[in-house]
Amino acid sequence: MAFVGILTETMTNVLCPILMQQFHVETATVQWLTTGYLLMVSVVITVSSFFNKRFTNKTTFYIAITLCAIGLTVAALSVNFPMLMCARLIQGVGTGLALPLMFNIVLEQSPRQSLGLLMGFANMVCAVAPALGPTVGGVAVEFMDWHWIFAAMLPVLLVAFFLGNYAIETRHRIERIHFQALQLACLALAFASFVLALDRIGALLSAQLSGSPDVARETWTLVGLVVLCVIALVAFTRLCLRSKQPLLRLDVLRTVPFRWHLLAYVLLETVTIGLTYLITNMAQLGYGTSSLTAGLLILPGSLLGAVLAPVGGRLLDRFGAIRPIMIGSSVALLGMIIMLIIPGNVNIWIRCLGYIAYMAGFSVSFPNTMTSGLAVIPSTLHADGNAIFNTLQQLGGAVGTTVMALALSVAQANHGQPGSSSYMLATKQGGNIALVIVCICIFCAILANARAFVNEARHKIGLRS
Repeated sequence: MAFVGILTETMTNVLCPILMQQFHVETATVQWLTTGYLLMVSVVITVSSFFNKRFTNKTTFYIAITLCAIGLTVAALSVNFPMLMCARLIQGVGTGLALPLMFNIVLEQSPRQSLGLLMGFANMVCAVAPALGPTVGGVAVEFMDWHWIFAAMLPVLLVAFFLGNYAIETRHRIERIHFQALQLACLALAFASFVLALDRIGALLSAQLSGSPDVARETWTLVGLVVLCVIALVAFTRLCLRSKQPLLRLDVLRTVPFRWHLLAYVLLETVTIGLTYLITNMAQLGYGTSSLTAGLLILPGSLLGAVLAPVGGRLLDRFGAIRPIMIGSSVALLGMIIMLIIPGNVNIWIRCLGYIAYMAGFSVSFPNTMTSGLAVIPSTLHADGNAIFNTLQQLGGAVGTTVMALALSVAQANHGQPGSSSYMLATKQGGNIALVIVCICIFCAILANARAFVNEARHKIGLRS
C-alpha cells in the first residue's frame, strides 16, 4: 500500500505535459498534483503517532487502504483538474497513514539482529517507488489513456489488503488519548504557507523579469505567507510542549544526533523527489522526448536502487552506520556533479548516467540515515521519531518538486511556447540551475550526517569518562 502511494507521487510528474495540454494549465499549476499530494501526506503523517497509540495496527491499515482506494477511483474517473486534485488529496490522506504504519510494523515485529536489513527493505519503498513512478507513468501513457494508470493500481491494493489482513499484528498497549485538532491545524497551516511561499517566489521572479506591475503585490503576498508560517509553527510548538498528550512529542528533537540525521534525511528526500520531476520534465520540454522516453530515463537508476537499498541495511548491521552513509552520500554527490558538468547539448541519456550514480549512493545512505537516527533515541520515542522523519520527508518532497518547478518555470518565462527552440533552450538552462541547487543540498546532507556522528562519538566518550 505504501509502495502504491509513493509510486503515484512521482508517476504524476511524467503526465504533467499531457495534463497541461488537456486541462489547459501551466507548469506552475500542474505541479500541485504532486506538491499538494505530498503536502497532504506530510500533514497526515503527524497524526500517525496518535493512531499508533490509540488504535490497533489493523484498524489504521483498514482506514488507510480505504482512503487510498477511494482516491485512486476518483482519479481514474476525473474529468477536470479540480476533480483530479481532490482525488490526489484523498489518496494523500491514506498514504499519510500507510507510510509510518509500515515503519512502525517493522520496528514492532522484526527481530533486533535484522533491524538494519528490514528497515532497508522498508526504506527501499521510499527510495525506489518515487524513482519508478515516472517510468511506470511513461510506459503506461504510451499504451493507454492516463485515467487507466490510476485504475491499474487498484488490484495491487486488493493484494495489499489480503496480505495486511493476514500478517499485521499489534504488540503495543492501546491508550485512550484525545486527538489534538488545534495542534494539527497549526501544523497544516505552517506547512501549507511554507510551500505556498516557495511557489510565490516563482511568481515574484517572473513578475520582475517581465516588468509586471504586480511585483509589489507578489512581494507582500510572499512576506505575509512567511509571517503566517512562522506564527503557525511557533503556535504548534508551544501547544505541543504544554500538552500532556501532544500530537508529536517534540522531546525527541532534544537529541542532537537525531536532529542532524533528520536534516540529512529530509535533504536527501527533497533532492530525490525533485529530481524525478526535473529529469522527466526537462527531457520532454527541453529535449523533446516522449513520455515513454522520459520515464525510462529514471528506470536504470531505480532498478539499481532497488537492489542496493537492502544491501545498505545489511552493511549497517555488519559495519555500523558511518561507512555506508558517508560513502553512499559521497557517491550520490559525485553523480550529480557528473550530470551537471555534462553539456546541455549532449544526449539526455548520457547526462542521466550521473543519475544512476546518484541512485546507487542514495539507496545506500538514505535508509541507513533514518535507522541511525532512530537508534539514538529511546524505544519509547520510536513512534514519534518515525512520525517526524516521515512527516518532514514528505514535506521535503513537496519542497523539492516546488523548487524544481520554480527553476524551470522562471527560466521558461518569456521564451515562447512549449516546443519552440527558445523554450527548449530555456528549459535546459533552468535544469542546470536546479542541478546546482541539488548539489548544494546533497553536500549539506553529508555535513549534517557527519555532525551527527561527531556528536554521537562525543556522547559515548563522555559516558566512558
